[in-house]
Amino acid sequence: MQGVDRTRRVGQLLRRELAAIIPREVQDSALGLISITAVSVSKDLRHARVYITSLAPKVSQSEIAAHLNARSPTLRWALGQQAQLRRTPELVFEYDSSIERGAEMSKLLEDIDIPRDESGEA
Repeated sequence: MQGVDRTRRVGQLLRRELAAIIPREVQDSALGLISITAVSVSKDLRHARVYITSLAPKVSQSEIAAHLNARSPTLRWALGQQAQLRRTPELVFEYDSSIERGAEMSKLLEDIDIPRDESGEA
């Protein structure tokens, strides 16, 4: 159980530090505002999967992830300077489309027409 707690704590640390590092190191205004939704760290703490979203309508999801993955070595180095970890994990960025899926599901649920009986109840 201790290993799970450690990976969770390291993931939270990485999320907090990367939130400060990414705007400073990635100064591409076309990417828009990048938000880190979650960080998943492997049990051996060597790999971290960073889930991101962006409010950039001009750039596709795959382009955002590809741009950040190309900058991954620089971001990893900056993270190593900030986080004070024994070993800085390799970073892999993935676009998290769960927010868009949630918005679509909410819209679908709102559009459902519930038939009412004669008494006016659903």
